[in-house]
Amino acid sequence: MKNFFSALFLTAGLAGAAGTAQAQSSVEFGPRLGLNVSTVKESGAPDSGFNEQIKSITGVQVGATLNVGINENFSFQPSLIYSSKGAEYTGSTDFPGSNPSYHTAINVSATPKVGYLELPLNFVYTFGGHDGFQVFAGPYAALGVSGSGSASAKIDTNDPDLLALGVTGSIPIKLKVEFGDKQNDNANNNPGTSGTPTATLTVRSFDAGLNAGVGYRFGPFQAQLGYGLGLVNFAPNDPDGNDTGAKSYNRVVQLSANYFFGGK
Repeated sequence: MKNFFSALFLTAGLAGAAGTAQAQSSVEFGPRLGLNVSTVKESGAPDSGFNEQIKSITGVQVGATLNVGINENFSFQPSLIYSSKGAEYTGSTDFPGSNPSYHTAINVSATPKVGYLELPLNFVYTFGGHDGFQVFAGPYAALGVSGSGSASAKIDTNDPDLLALGVTGSIPIKLKVEFGDKQNDNANNNPGTSGTPTATLTVRSFDAGLNAGVGYRFGPFQAQLGYGLGLVNFAPNDPDGNDTGAKSYNRVVQLSANYFFGGK
């Protein structure tokens, strides 16, 4: 993985050097701040028995961008950013009771978040030359460096046997997000009655895909609105290492702002 990112940085450096040599381009550098609205596109997952829905969540991005002007309108912009992505999962299911008048409903919610060290390699065309309306596109590669999340469950029942056991109401759950190629089987995560139950979600750490969007440049300021299309499946195999057929891909709407030093 280190060799992969080293190669990407070398490619970016060579592209910048070539642009400078051929077009006497300007080179600018500055901070980048932004907001992510992310979700996950899933397919092929085994039926969990829950009526599942996936909703978007917000996250941050922070880092820096290098702007290498290739000619009056065209520039190359590699960035290195910390980017938070994830989604909110909700689901519900009903269980019949021993008596037709009894029923039990379980509602669950989980919001896993993954922090990536991300390298977008965007090519930008500015219609007005240095300033003006922009379009951009390019690939990105990312490596997961942190994981966090929250989860909860709520049990509603009128079954007297379950009510006698106290199986009702809201249940907080600790959600751990870790990186790996195999899903944690969660066998040792439930502490019984001695504490809060824990669930572990495993995801693959590598992500890559394509970015595209529009922006506007005015002096040293640049604002861009883009869409990140993840093309790498981050769903792991099952605890035994077998492919489950599940596919999970990041989908992100990104709003970012840059301030460049060293330019016109």
